[in-house]
Amino acid sequence: MGIAISILKAEHIGIRNLKMNLSKLLKADKPYIVTEHGRPKQIIIPYHEMMELIDIFDELSEPDLLETIREGREAINLAKGNDISASTLWEEMKI
Repeated sequence: MGIAISILKAEHIGIRNLKMNLSKLLKADKPYIVTEHGRPKQIIIPYHEMMELIDIFDELSEPDLLETIREGREAINLAKGNDISASTLWEEMKI
């Protein structure tokens, strides 16, 4: 499962429950969305997933890649006549 999907599907856990079960939850090696009064406040993700996200952000900050993405969006927008989301763009470009 991709990082974004695992975060979107992450279990919500209240702060009190987090405090009482921190060691157990961290050993589970999966992401959690920490809530306060039912509202998301923090995300806890495993170290290896965080490192992967950092790599992705680094790659996406490269000027050549950003230009390629801009050109791809422009080409798809012209072909379809509308705006396109980043996720749709990735699918269209098969990156």
